[in-house]
Amino acid sequence: MKAILILASIFMVALYEGAFCQRIRSDFVLLNQLYTFPGNASGCHHAEWRKRPPIDTTIATYKNRMCTTDILEEEFTFKDNHLLLKSAKYTDQGPYEFICDGVKTPVILDVLYAENANAVEMDNITLKCYANNAKDVMWLHNNESVLHYKTGGSVNSGKSYEGRASLENNCFKTGDLSLTIACVRKADAGIYRCFVGGGTTKGNPQAHVLTVNEKRSGPEDQTQSSYIFYKNCTIGLAVTLCIFVAAFVIYLITLKRQPTSATATKSSEDATEEHMLLSDVNTSPLTTESQSVDNHPVQESDSMGNKPSSTMPF
Repeated sequence: MKAILILASIFMVALYEGAFCQRIRSDFVLLNQLYTFPGNASGCHHAEWRKRPPIDTTIATYKNRMCTTDILEEEFTFKDNHLLLKSAKYTDQGPYEFICDGVKTPVILDVLYAENANAVEMDNITLKCYANNAKDVMWLHNNESVLHYKTGGSVNSGKSYEGRASLENNCFKTGDLSLTIACVRKADAGIYRCFVGGGTTKGNPQAHVLTVNEKRSGPEDQTQSSYIFYKNCTIGLAVTLCIFVAAFVIYLITLKRQPTSATATKSSEDATEEHMLLSDVNTSPLTTESQSVDNHPVQESDSMGNKPSSTMPF
C-alpha cells in the first residue's frame, strides 16, 4: 500500500510538473545582445526576478516603487520597471521567473550563437541545419512557424511560407535538415532556429540571422539599360546630324544666291554705263553744230554801246 502511495505521489508530481512546464514561456536572445525579461513591476507591491536552479538566486527586487539589483549590477539594469540583461553571455541561458505579489511567471531563456546569412530580394536562400537520427524537424522564424516536417511526409508550413519553404526529400536519411526559402522577401529577414525531437533538441547550427538586401540591377537589366542608352545616343546623333546637314544645305543655298545678286548688280551697272555712252553719242552732233555756228564771226558792239547793225551795205 505504501508503495502504491509513493507511485501515486510521483505520478501526481510528474503530472503537475508536466502541466507546469507546458505553461513555461520559452524565449531566446542572441549572444552579446540586450534582453528584456518578462514582467513589469509597476503594478506590484513587491516583486522579484530570480534565476532558478542550478543557481537559484535573486537577481533583482522591486519594493516601495524602487528597483534594486542584488547581484552583478554590471550585467543587469532597469528600464520602465523591467529587468534588462545588458549583454547576454552563453552562461546566462536557463530558467528564470518573475514573482509579482506571489504570482510566478516562469521563462526559459536560450542564448543563441547565430550564423549570418545574406540574401537578395526574389533570390533563393538555404539555411543549414544538421541532426542525427531525427524523426522530425521544426524551423521557426523569430517565433513564427516556417515549416514542420515529419517522417512519412507530413508537412505543415507557415502561412507566409506556403509554397516557398522546402527541405530535401531524403533529409532524415542524410541528416541534412537545411531549409530552403524561395523568392526571398524583405519580411523574411530575422532569426531562424532549427529544432528536432518535437522542438526539444537543437539542430546544428541551431540559429541563423538572415539579412535581406534590395534587389539591384542584374546583367540583363544592365544590358537592357545599355541598349536603351545606346539607342537614345544613336537617335540623338542622327537628329544632330540631320540638323547639321540642313544647316549646311541652307548655307549653300544662301551662298549660291549671293553671286546672282552681284551679277544682277553688275549688269545694272553695265546697263547704266551703256546708257551714258548712248547719251554721249546722241549729244555729240549738237555740240558739233554749235561749234560750226561759233565759227562764224560775231560783230562786237562798239565802244558806244551801239549794237551792230544787221543791215548789209548795198
